[in-house]
Amino acid sequence: MTGEAMDLNLVTSELRRALEGAAGLPASDVDSIAVLINAGERRLALETLCTQTYEYDVEVSEEQRSLLGRLGRVLDVPVGYLLGNPWAPAPGEQ
Repeated sequence: MTGEAMDLNLVTSELRRALEGAAGLPASDVDSIAVLINAGERRLALETLCTQTYEYDVEVSEEQRSLLGRLGRVLDVPVGYLLGNPWAPAPGEQ
């Protein structure tokens, strides 16, 4: 990981929490993302979660956006961009 420091167990836990907060995603996507998390594919799980959230136009609360942003910084994933903001800074940029 190249972003902020966070224990891998905490990252996994926070990813699961983010997935639980993604009400509106099809069950098949939720299941696929859960498989990625369980397989240790944290970065791919976050990318997929954000991409599918955007694709299905799922409403993202401020708390959820903050959680996704924090995970994005830790895992070096451009969360803002993947959620549909083409002008969002890349991780580490402000």
